[in-house]
Amino acid sequence: MTLWGFELLRPVWALAIPAVLLLGLLFSRRQAVLGAWDRAVDGPLMAALDRLGKVSRGARQTLWLPPLVAALTALALVGPAKDRFDGTAFRNLDGVVIVMDLSRSMVEGGRFADAVTVARLVADSVGSRQVALVVYGGDAYLASAFTSDAAALGQTIAFLDGETMPDPGSRPERALALARKITIDAEIVLGDIVLITDGDGINAETRAGAARLAEIGAPLSTVYVPSQQGEGRSRAEVDGLAEAGGGARGDLLDPFPVTRALDQGMQRRLEAMDQAAQMRRDYGRWLLILAMVPALLLFRRVA
Repeated sequence: MTLWGFELLRPVWALAIPAVLLLGLLFSRRQAVLGAWDRAVDGPLMAALDRLGKVSRGARQTLWLPPLVAALTALALVGPAKDRFDGTAFRNLDGVVIVMDLSRSMVEGGRFADAVTVARLVADSVGSRQVALVVYGGDAYLASAFTSDAAALGQTIAFLDGETMPDPGSRPERALALARKITIDAEIVLGDIVLITDGDGINAETRAGAARLAEIGAPLSTVYVPSQQGEGRSRAEVDGLAEAGGGARGDLLDPFPVTRALDQGMQRRLEAMDQAAQMRRDYGRWLLILAMVPALLLFRRVA
């Protein structure tokens, strides 16, 4: 939740602020000057004691201090924070694996150049996260290990062609298994897998591999590439992989659901994890120091 330019790490604590202020108001109205002694002592007697200077009138001034301290503490627990742009980068916090289909139907399908362009777009959209490249045909290979240099990876993608893959065929299940392995081996905390394919070779094992990716917190998104030769599979099969993998679905004309998922997915998962506090500067601690000022007044001795 965002308010006035600050992100609230624990917004539920905001409910406590009006509650403690209301309780403080009720308490101050019911609490008398001498701890309800004015209701327990006869009125004329209290008036006489007051005339003799035996009644202190300064106690009511401190009745607002406890609810003020409680309200400032609750505000501190809300956790107003901002991004730590100058903070340490967490190298293995988030990673994206681009899985590129280099089977014959894909390379010779008439839309391969467009598919390469989309792959470069995905690489450029990962921001500061690490990105890796897996290519496959009859087998799967790691073309580029995790790197934060998306521009260099884009150049690698630009050189992919029909001569890149030595093994004929289409085995996307092996590519997904390799993507899963490198994500686990790199100790990526949060991951995304993006498969760019015409759908050739998709089978039950491929769908099972997509589900296994979702289990490790690396949802599979797909970009469907239609084949002009008609040798690929239908888009429904490619979209079914994204559904099994818990990711987004796109195509050559509209890959942006996938790029938006990469951006929004990181933010959503960070907010649900302990690492969120490390990625933002929490100003709640300074509010706790501010709450100490009225708290210290509670210990003030009256002469």
